[in-house]
Amino acid sequence: MPLAQDVTERLLLAKDLLSRIRFSAVARPDRQILASHILTAHDAGELALAAVARHVGRLPASPQTYLMDYFPAIRQEHPEREVEGRDYFNQLNRVRTSIKHHGIFPDPQQWYRVGENTYSYVSRWCEQYLGLPLDEFDEASLIRNEEVKRHYASATAAYRNHDYRSVLEHLAVAAQILFIDNAALKGLEAGVANAGDAIKLSAFGVNGNDYLTLQEFLPKVIEPSQGERLLKWNQARFGHPGNWDQSAAQFCLTTFVTIALRIQDAEWIPGAIDFHLLYEHKIEAVRDGVELWNDRQTSLFSPTERVVVRTLNRGESILCHVTPRKTGLLAALAPANEETIFSVASLVGEPLFANVRASDVRVTCVPRQNEFVREYYPNLPEIEYEQ
Repeated sequence: MPLAQDVTERLLLAKDLLSRIRFSAVARPDRQILASHILTAHDAGELALAAVARHVGRLPASPQTYLMDYFPAIRQEHPEREVEGRDYFNQLNRVRTSIKHHGIFPDPQQWYRVGENTYSYVSRWCEQYLGLPLDEFDEASLIRNEEVKRHYASATAAYRNHDYRSVLEHLAVAAQILFIDNAALKGLEAGVANAGDAIKLSAFGVNGNDYLTLQEFLPKVIEPSQGERLLKWNQARFGHPGNWDQSAAQFCLTTFVTIALRIQDAEWIPGAIDFHLLYEHKIEAVRDGVELWNDRQTSLFSPTERVVVRTLNRGESILCHVTPRKTGLLAALAPANEETIFSVASLVGEPLFANVRASDVRVTCVPRQNEFVREYYPNLPEIEYEQ
């Protein structure tokens, strides 16, 4: 039977509590520390028992349930045997009550290993009733996207094999899927360390510095229109063997899970989106014989030669990116009657980089034809181009 999320979450919380007291740095802790350990162990044991009872469908009938109420309820699952640790937790419950309600502190000799003993019992419950030892429970099990979980599992397998480059590559793909899967995270890309993105994610409890460091370790993920995803390392910056080591891989594995759990429930909020994510330009000839040209020089001192690379007749159009050839200070200094020239760049079909007179074409902005625009912005209108 698959584990319900609330079962996993309670066991992870119990594991976290016990990890703080399981191996005490003090061989014989003082009474204050020991009392704190006992209270913590009691809470962790109750969390674990509640999770087990929930999983096997044996929750106590009483609306007010206490630690020892779970043992007879869980025993109904296997009436022929007692639930392990009942006597131990009965004593623990009594000691906890003495501390909390009577101010009576326990015998250190008897209880200094309370964290380790409680962890052992909880782990045995997990194996007997859930089929999985407590050591194998980790936060990654709370990631809901199955493809993300598969890539994370591949990353952990690569880590065990000391293949740290593959760890980072699998995490990059997992992060890319995670970003694409959530509409609230539009514009985020794996392998791109953007401070603005880090600030946005801080609203979801993500540590900005950890996010940026993770992104610096990861390659970029290129999503082709067809075929498999491609990975691109930036060797000139961080994409080299000096960063493919155990400490980096361990940091990225831990940080990725933390970030994934913080943002997988991120709710969409409206936000400004860049024009070029949604639109591209279209030039349409307004007369026959419109020339698109390049200016070329055969040598440094030779005159500029205009070479026509394409012509358009009235009504013909090209999807492209348009920019005025003169911008900024040059545009301000240009004579008022000087004709505007557009630089045109198109990668549709055969690449085209050329110039065209603004008076020869009509420029509009048309919605991009890709999955993102079709899914999230299906009714965008074509609009006039504004410089």
